[in-house]
Amino acid sequence: MRRGPAITALAALAISLTACGSQTAPGGEAAPGALQAKNADLGGANLYFIANTEQMGWFVIDADGLPLYRFDKDVPKPSKSNCEGECAKAWKPVLADKTPMATGIDPITMGVLTRPDGTKQLTIAGYPQYTYAEDKVSGDMKGQGKGGTWWVTAPNGAKITGAKAQNNSNKSSSTPSTSPSSPAGQTPQSGPPPAAPGY
Repeated sequence: MRRGPAITALAALAISLTACGSQTAPGGEAAPGALQAKNADLGGANLYFIANTEQMGWFVIDADGLPLYRFDKDVPKPSKSNCEGECAKAWKPVLADKTPMATGIDPITMGVLTRPDGTKQLTIAGYPQYTYAEDKVSGDMKGQGKGGTWWVTAPNGAKITGAKAQNNSNKSSSTPSTSPSSPAGQTPQSGPPPAAPGY
């Protein structure tokens, strides 16, 4: 049997390939001519993500982990904010002064409106987006339901009013939905958690 030499030859080949692929000079720096990966420069972008909780389902957050809200008194078509002056101090417009980059949000739903003071504000599904001044750290959601007009934004731009099923759909909707087999307002307890929206 000639298995021993064949295995040895394969091992030697693997070692030599590994050695060829590793082009790091002493001191940990890449050798001249070696391929180098560069970190993406995201300084010219505003970053947004989605998060999930048992109570809320999927919702949009900024780079600090703070939830984005929409206001019932705003207009989506054409996009218009009705939160000015004192309102805009408590509900800070999400600025769109840089290119918005989002994970889990359909980019076609994202837009920008120009506020009366000339600043640019992010919109999702036409609705202007805000953060709440009393939300200080990731996980805070103190503005949810405030005044019956402020709601956390779902990845599809819909408002989340308590029934999380609404924001786990890829279809825009302004009315919450519940499972037909469970009493209204209650979330079924069985089954795996919903998958993230596929954007």
